[in-house]
Amino acid sequence: MSFEKISEKRKVQNLRNFIQKIESLISEKKYEHASRLISKIKEKEAIFLKDYDNRKKHGVYYTDSKLTKFIIQKTLFKFINYKFSIDLVSLKDLSNLTFEEKNNIKEILLKTSICDPACGSGNFLTKVAKIVLNFIKELKIEPFPKDIKNLILKNIHGFDINPIAVSLSRIKLIRWFIEENHANLKHYYEIKKILNKKIQIKNSLIDVDADRFDIIIGNPPYGNILTKSEKRILKKKNIYYKDAYCAFLLRSLEICKGIVGFLVPKSFLLRQSYIDFRNKFLSRSNLLELYNIGSNEFKHATNEVQILIFGKKEGDNEDLKVYNFPNEEIINYRKQNFDDLRVCINSKCNWNNLAKRFFLYTYKEKCPMCSSNTLPLNRIRIKCNQEIFDIFTQIEKSGDLNYLNINKFPQLIRGEEANGLKRVKEALKKNNGGSCYYLDAKYDFQYFYFNKSQTFNLESISADILKGSSKEYYKGPKLLIKHNNIYPEALYTEENTCFTSSIYSLLHKNRTELKYLCALLNSAVIHFYCIFAINNQNDTTINLNQYMIRHLPIIRISDSKKEEIAELVDLLTKEFKNSNGDLTKAIKEKTIILNDILFNIYNIGNDKQRYMIKEIKKYNPFFKTIF
Repeated sequence: MSFEKISEKRKVQNLRNFIQKIESLISEKKYEHASRLISKIKEKEAIFLKDYDNRKKHGVYYTDSKLTKFIIQKTLFKFINYKFSIDLVSLKDLSNLTFEEKNNIKEILLKTSICDPACGSGNFLTKVAKIVLNFIKELKIEPFPKDIKNLILKNIHGFDINPIAVSLSRIKLIRWFIEENHANLKHYYEIKKILNKKIQIKNSLIDVDADRFDIIIGNPPYGNILTKSEKRILKKKNIYYKDAYCAFLLRSLEICKGIVGFLVPKSFLLRQSYIDFRNKFLSRSNLLELYNIGSNEFKHATNEVQILIFGKKEGDNEDLKVYNFPNEEIINYRKQNFDDLRVCINSKCNWNNLAKRFFLYTYKEKCPMCSSNTLPLNRIRIKCNQEIFDIFTQIEKSGDLNYLNINKFPQLIRGEEANGLKRVKEALKKNNGGSCYYLDAKYDFQYFYFNKSQTFNLESISADILKGSSKEYYKGPKLLIKHNNIYPEALYTEENTCFTSSIYSLLHKNRTELKYLCALLNSAVIHFYCIFAINNQNDTTINLNQYMIRHLPIIRISDSKKEEIAELVDLLTKEFKNSNGDLTKAIKEKTIILNDILFNIYNIGNDKQRYMIKEIKKYNPFFKTIF
């Protein structure tokens, strides 16, 4: 038996001993002493969370109390509003209701079943109990039921696969039950019986009946953490299983007959890899409210989160209101009309490449290349207001989202990593006067220019070790694209240059084409598009991958216009070289001229230009200096 399993068994036994000690005191009617012991549950929970080594493996991140309260209240208000066709925003609004309305709400609250399908140590469940009790008190309807807490507990349900978490949930609810009077412990065994039935060690993705609960709330686990057995079962049920939280989103629609309020990652909203899930989820759900949250709530998680409140699709789509947490309304998607763009996923389409995840984008229901049916992309942007949305939609529709397709631009590759990078670094130590520059994305790369700080002998490393077939990505004319940010930085060079995997090398026989692309990738137009149209993160950097770069809206222009832009790129490259990378007055002037040309190509007027630059400067220090 592994140490991990022994340790887990020991924790379970320690918790059992703790509960047995409480029950022994209760049987002796030492309620005050037992109450003091129960109050120490926070210490037990802290030890559990500290020692829970499998949290990352299991995709578990426990939720801040402020967020927990917010999610429960918003979901509960939405449920009540739907039941009675009213518009409660806070408990203060109860004063505007009639006695009959208040009484009806009280009756519903005492019957409303609320479930956390991945309850962990019970943070959501205990907060539900407190909020529902407070809600009923604020209604001020007499008589107030003496057994109110019993009634509330009978409507609270929780499931988790971790036995320690389930035990902690039950004890915390018992602590809530005796908060105002430790003599309530005389009802301990009655309450324990209720909680043993309602809070269970169970896999809610598989083992819970459909249409069982009125409200579902929680913070489901994230990541590709499901077992092969779970994936096999979910696949049979036609439930997306590659990310646990997506499975919970779909499963919640099966087990809930009312409203769901979840804290989940943003990843499914935009990414191409979630198209199938996104369409499946949107076809079954009605998204009601979304609250955009930054990275500060879960510092160890790799993806930012959002609060999503939704219900089953019944009839027409409702509007989705998007907020910056807690209450700044950003955009309202009328009838959930998110996106006009569609995608062809036919593997036999000549324009598609499954290995490189490039698929043809179109606004047509039939693919213009293979005539197969296309799917809606349904990208949900949550970082933009309506004005920003309208601008990047104009950019998207002006450009060609398939311009950088694999047929026309087959040679795009990431720089060295693993063994190749190791050999390059070994060569750098041996030779400081070689035939090839080494470019570090973090220290050497900037717009239109790179610092020539290190060299090595490219011929000393076999072509079999480096990327490409004959070192072609490091020799001759190429466009280098730094992609370890939410927007690209690019430079054109004809010198031998090797680089890390944070940089792409794009080859093309037409040098003017590469220079034109260099100008566009460094432009305010494309930066604005990248910041708002293909990125929902507030603070966390999501790198641009190859399919994002290949689907940038590149506008088609005449060869003569490309030549004009290429000449400006040459001048900027020369100016940067002469200044050793410093931003001179001449560089600023030429950069502004270049951006003016590109704004005009995309038919973006002066007012929109000023607005775009103002927004870009919040994210980009280069443009903050230029403008």
